[in-house]
Amino acid sequence: MGTRRKSNQTRDELRDLVLAAGREIVLEEGLVTGSSNLTFKRVFAQVEAKTGIRITNASVIRRVWDHQADFQADVLVEIANDETRPEVDDTLGALGRLFADADLSTLESRARLVQQVCRAGGEASNTAIAQSTNFALWISVVAMATSTAHPEERQRIQRALQGGYGTTNTFWRDTYSGLAAMLGLRLRAPWTITQFAICVTALTDKPSSSPRFDGVQLLPPSSRIPP
Repeated sequence: MGTRRKSNQTRDELRDLVLAAGREIVLEEGLVTGSSNLTFKRVFAQVEAKTGIRITNASVIRRVWDHQADFQADVLVEIANDETRPEVDDTLGALGRLFADADLSTLESRARLVQQVCRAGGEASNTAIAQSTNFALWISVVAMATSTAHPEERQRIQRALQGGYGTTNTFWRDTYSGLAAMLGLRLRAPWTITQFAICVTALTDKPSSSPRFDGVQLLPPSSRIPP
């Protein structure tokens, strides 16, 4: 059994230590209604079990957080700000296998490849999202951001979610732009690749829907896609 020792960390070190323990709990258990598994008592016990460092309420209240709800909001903000998306790698990995032997020499072969990309990418994305702990947590944070009774906490979490969504959408915009260039596709005016990315990203919440986007046009093999 490890030796218990009192916390003598700086304020920032203590904050990082407790936040990390809170994230570990929600990654293992998910978010319980009302964040009831994110109490100081529970998180302090997690820190002590992992590091042997004993933390008390006096160590953090008014030194790091004003109260427990303030700490819980910070954990939710950390999750909302998390840009790690392992499901993205799984989806792109499935597409990479398609392009390994792709025939891009004719309009017909590229049209078939577009269909394969949509089918394989959609299936891989749905599977990855269904198995993703990160995505499920992110959706839980969205739900809590709209239900919390504390306006300041709600605004903090919503700002973090908006930032995380913006980062994710930028990633997919650049990815779709690269795929379009490879496949010889362009968007019909007045559509933009950003609008296309927003449209497709929004569909992850409704995988059973049948989307239609009529702003895409195949170019001849010799054509170049305008910037």
